[in-house]
Amino acid sequence: MSFSFSGGRRLIALLAIGTTVFTGACSSALGGDSGSGGGLGADHTLRLALSRQFTGLNPHNGGSPDSDGSVKGTVYEALTYLDPKGQVQPRLASAWTNPSLLEWRFTLREGVKFSDGTPLTAQDVAWNFGELLDPATKSQLGAQFKIYTDSVTAEGANTVVFHLKQPAIDLPSRLWNIYITTQKFWGSGNLNTEAIGTGPYLLESIDLENGAKLTGNPGYWGTKPAFSNIEYKVLPSEAARVSAVQAGEVDIALNLDPLSLDQFKSNKDYRSTLSDSSWVQVISINENKGGPLADPRVRQALNYAVDKKSIISGLLKGAVQPSQGQVIAPPFFDTNPAVTAYDYNPDKARQLLAEAGHSNDVVLQLDIPAGTYAAGTAIGQAFAQQAAAVGIKVNITETPFPAWLSRQNQPSDQAADLVYIGWGGQYRDAWTVFDPFTSKSRYKQSNITDPEFDDLVNRLQAATDPASARALADQATQRYHDQAHTVFLWPGTFSSLVRDGLNWSPRTTRYLYAQEVDRA
Repeated sequence: MSFSFSGGRRLIALLAIGTTVFTGACSSALGGDSGSGGGLGADHTLRLALSRQFTGLNPHNGGSPDSDGSVKGTVYEALTYLDPKGQVQPRLASAWTNPSLLEWRFTLREGVKFSDGTPLTAQDVAWNFGELLDPATKSQLGAQFKIYTDSVTAEGANTVVFHLKQPAIDLPSRLWNIYITTQKFWGSGNLNTEAIGTGPYLLESIDLENGAKLTGNPGYWGTKPAFSNIEYKVLPSEAARVSAVQAGEVDIALNLDPLSLDQFKSNKDYRSTLSDSSWVQVISINENKGGPLADPRVRQALNYAVDKKSIISGLLKGAVQPSQGQVIAPPFFDTNPAVTAYDYNPDKARQLLAEAGHSNDVVLQLDIPAGTYAAGTAIGQAFAQQAAAVGIKVNITETPFPAWLSRQNQPSDQAADLVYIGWGGQYRDAWTVFDPFTSKSRYKQSNITDPEFDDLVNRLQAATDPASARALADQATQRYHDQAHTVFLWPGTFSSLVRDGLNWSPRTTRYLYAQEVDRA
């Protein structure tokens, strides 16, 4: 039996799982301080809906674009930043040079102060990177940074020098989300619920489950943002986000199911966007747990079992194309033209399972983070039905993001067999994009052991010229495809509803920074 979106009850059932439809009039009032057609008052509080609960604001811990990562990028800044097109630009650093393969020098911007009034110095920046290099530091950003960095030192008040263990020709683009704070705050503040940074906003309050309130930073060195008061609202369910827009309670809402957007076509107060993004959507495979998934033929069978085109057409409104069988995707990365997608071929999947000695005896657990990915629940159900058609039973668990993340960070033997997840490049041509998929990764997109792939990635990241890097990237993508270390799906979709009267261009990286929202 194959999964089909044509003519059927099965599609109707799946859409009932994935999409909630609301009827009735839509209010254009937002707290009484706005009207339609751009009438956002001077005192308007900009309300932004995110789809994941926060895990904390520690500036050295990275952050999800669907939750705390968006808030961190408003109160903190790094040496560099990425513009909406993914190009690296100066931020706390005004310029940089690369005088030798193992040395980078960054010149700090003058006149920058932390939100407590402390002037920014090179010593502050060097201390932040020294904390990441401390062997006791267990953060994901620190684990990556230690691989290629020996030390970071200050020269005078305005120059920071990076001394590398191996070349990093893309270093400026690796630093965009390593945020800078003060050593004093690090030692005395609550890093998850307080913030001392140099960004355009100050943290007024935060509730990790429900949201955060921000106010403009009067001492900010850069351009003053359009809105002084910001409220990030955590709405982890599709129904909650749709309802909030219907009631006029938010100005921008992200990650709605593409099929939900149809009900807003006649709504003059909001405009919708639907596009692909810079990451790839995959079903991560836990090979280290052992059992059937340790056999590449079983992993290949899972890839052949998925009818990606029908899922994209039926649940994602055709917004993307199937993956080329790689963990990189345009527009940020040029894919390997020699590597192509796994076709939908259930007969081939059954053949591979039989060869592996696993006909009709494979039972797997799939974890899905609730509210995180467009149509995530319905896609999980579709995948389970298609897997069942070739003899693989898939049981689905859907949990709120913090609980889901906690489970994925457990040892391999306690984590799920499969994880529906999106991951990819935030910046162009930075080959750390492969890090989460290697055996060394602290991220749980990867529960694999593949020394050959790891070696290719290590050599890629230490390449000294773009041509060598490109050749090694092609070899790495070929290896990952052939071993079927993941179920390759498609570039992630990114949807939003934006209130009339606002100018905001969606980032392909999905971050929603309040300072990038302007009045029309």
